[in-house]
Amino acid sequence: MRALALVGLIAVLFSAGSYYTSGRFGAFAWLHAVAGAGALGLAFALWLRRRPGFGTPTARRILLPRVAWVIAMLGVAIGAERAVSGLGWTADLTADARYTLAPATRDALAALRAPVAATLYVDPGDNRARSTRLLLQRLAEAGPVEVRERALDEASDDVAEYGIASSNAVVLSLGERFELVMRPTEGALYEGLRRLIGEQGHVVYVARGEGEGDLQRGDDGGFSGLAAALQTEGFLVRDFVAAGAAAIPEDASLLLVIGAARPLRAESLAAIDAWLARGGRLVAMLEPGTDSGLEALLARWGFGLPDAVIVDPASGPVEGDPPGVNPIVYSFATHPVTRGLDATRMVFFRKARPVLAERKPESDDDLRAVAFASRRSWLAPNAAAVQSGAAPERPPDVEESYWPVLSVGRYPRGASDAGAPVEARIAVFGDADFASNRSLRALYNLDLLMNTVHWATQREQHITLRPKALTPDQYPLTPQQSLDMLYGVGLLIPELCLAAAAWTWLRRRSG
Repeated sequence: MRALALVGLIAVLFSAGSYYTSGRFGAFAWLHAVAGAGALGLAFALWLRRRPGFGTPTARRILLPRVAWVIAMLGVAIGAERAVSGLGWTADLTADARYTLAPATRDALAALRAPVAATLYVDPGDNRARSTRLLLQRLAEAGPVEVRERALDEASDDVAEYGIASSNAVVLSLGERFELVMRPTEGALYEGLRRLIGEQGHVVYVARGEGEGDLQRGDDGGFSGLAAALQTEGFLVRDFVAAGAAAIPEDASLLLVIGAARPLRAESLAAIDAWLARGGRLVAMLEPGTDSGLEALLARWGFGLPDAVIVDPASGPVEGDPPGVNPIVYSFATHPVTRGLDATRMVFFRKARPVLAERKPESDDDLRAVAFASRRSWLAPNAAAVQSGAAPERPPDVEESYWPVLSVGRYPRGASDAGAPVEARIAVFGDADFASNRSLRALYNLDLLMNTVHWATQREQHITLRPKALTPDQYPLTPQQSLDMLYGVGLLIPELCLAAAAWTWLRRRSG
């Protein structure tokens, strides 16, 4: 009896293994499933016959209707699953909604002017292809995507033409243009679609010459990922050497200043100020402990920039830094740049300075802080030392508050000579490292930054949450939620031990 049950269990396990390896329920899987289920059922019946009382007519009268009911319910469940599968109905029950397309992906599909061919190149037996097929099926259901599949060993010409390096690669093609996606997550497919769409026209000038972040560097400290993200979402990226320019170029949609390490020259600051007065748009990422020269200019536009580092006790140490100096931000004001962000969609900053919305230069201006560290955060005045790795100094009269790391402002300034409304827009981050290659793809850093760029350039229709290039396998929790869970488990274990001891003591006394 035991041997029969063991043989049945092995057959069922091999049936399941065959299904998850090949992605389909073939003859091998069906044969082993039926044989295994039969062996297990027979072993169970033999076990019942050997049990005292189970073989009597009374036991059969009681048990048989119930066993028949269980078998009928199993049959109904299997039949319902097969019917739903045959009708093509699906539901995404994964914890992170891995097969539910993000709004940005749906927007990219809606922007396609012609059908896109998505060809999956795969080796037989590559079980990663099952997940990719489901994802491509979702794309085809949501937009003009024609899904194809080719065996990798039968597509040598395509391998050479597209540069395919391994199995489970997807080629997106639109006319004569194509994009190769070697790791076909939704995020990677979304970026490929955006590059195929190729909407460009807005020019982003990136300040250079005073130690700003380098969009050409591909290492962790560079900003090449930001340059790629801007180009993916339809921006032309050009350098602006502030030291040799008397004015911002006329075709500029946005000026981006990434962590200037030295003060900008007076003539450059004057050019930026004059451009803003004419309705220019600026996104500045300023580091603590560094004088960029923009602080005084931004003060005239209502921003307060204390030279301090935000210390958030809710955030732990990262990569050897002291605890608290790398805040995880999960508190957001209602604003287009924070649309979709909440306590489970967080942003990771590295040694940020506060950016205060202090005053409106004119009554019609709209100036507000939109992203905050936790309510327990405070300001360490030794910003330059903290940037060098020193521990933050806690002042005796410290003020704990929701210190903002991002503030934004709109400044209507009448109309141009042609009658068009003039409105300047400014966004100031208290950190530049959060946008570096090391951190840009962490949590929702990319979403906050790119949505801020879209808002500043008045492209609010492109504000969205982007699919992640790498999908996390856990549900994100805020630092406070993590602490609450830790404390809860820490109290539960001794509580259970105490309850078990009390129960044992009472049993012994009563015995």
